[in-house]
Amino acid sequence: MRKGITPIIAIIVLLLITVALAGAAWSYLSTYMTGLTAQSIELRDYFCVGGNDAVIIIANTGTTAFDTVDIAIINTSSGDYIADDGVWTQTTIPTNEISTWKSAPADNACAGGCTLRIVGGTARAQVARIFC
Repeated sequence: MRKGITPIIAIIVLLLITVALAGAAWSYLSTYMTGLTAQSIELRDYFCVGGNDAVIIIANTGTTAFDTVDIAIINTSSGDYIADDGVWTQTTIPTNEISTWKSAPADNACAGGCTLRIVGGTARAQVARIFC
């Protein structure tokens, strides 16, 4: 009678170990994916104002508030980092909100047109080709 019970107990123990490992993997992966989507931005629109000023509208598509100091805006033709040269409508973008960046008037960042590369959070780099 003991010979029949031992294989059943072994199968139950193996099933418990498998369920425990699957639960641990699920817990790790869900935490990992939440971290990836916590800070994410999306380029919504871009245009030129007054012939030389670039305007970029960015949305926070992540799950936490996003500081605009963490957004890099690079003029690809000159290689200059120009995020600090412009003005944001707000310094922190709440979840599901937008913020607007406008280049400094004296900067002439997009006189004649420019290509800007926007990088921030876990989102891939986004490109804005602005024609003035």
